[in-house]
Amino acid sequence: MSSRDMKDYKVGRAICDQIRVVGSVKIFNRLENSFTGPPDIYFMKEQFALYKWRKQFFLTHFPEDTWSTDCNFGCGNTGSSSENHRMSAIHYNITENFDQVLKLAFEDSRPDLLDFPTDYSASCLFNKFEWDKEKEQEVLQKLTTVDLSTAVHIICVLYNCSPPSLLQVAMRRVLELGLSLDSLPKELQVVAERGLYYIAGREAVDGLDQKERPRCLTSEGEKILNMFLSQ
Repeated sequence: MSSRDMKDYKVGRAICDQIRVVGSVKIFNRLENSFTGPPDIYFMKEQFALYKWRKQFFLTHFPEDTWSTDCNFGCGNTGSSSENHRMSAIHYNITENFDQVLKLAFEDSRPDLLDFPTDYSASCLFNKFEWDKEKEQEVLQKLTTVDLSTAVHIICVLYNCSPPSLLQVAMRRVLELGLSLDSLPKELQVVAERGLYYIAGREAVDGLDQKERPRCLTSEGEKILNMFLSQ
């Protein structure tokens, strides 16, 4: 096998590994370039898992002393740490430049020190695709950066103790298959786009009706939900 063929094989295997992480080709195609907006309402679990896989891939193939990045945000006078820039570079490259990351990872001859681009204005500071449940206040702070419906769905993914509702399963299947929503009632079209907990204009302080509250949460999840709604 030629060097080029070997590289293509390794890139293909990495793509297959990502498909296995999310569960299907259709879900992978939906999520592959989905990291520039808010989390995908019905495929958050898979999206978070894909982000984690890509970050680990980057850290494995590009150890700290093998690459650098330049600030693009004028931080020289703000005292921002180099670690912040490195984390921003990793976030940017695994969310918006991953095709290039794959190619470089399996390049036979590459510079001793690679230069990766950085978009320090990207959403690294309040990264919505990586959550550390041990950092309760950080979780609550990051939840405030998305709308109420998205936040409740995130809590359900992070702190679930039972399968999703039948409506959520049905919505996932329709979206995975790419079926048209035009024949659905308008209310269900809104649910498909904005989630189970969306009401126009509603904010966290408005709370949820008792019948709306998710029933899939652990006790810790219930606590986080109550704290989020009372912020």
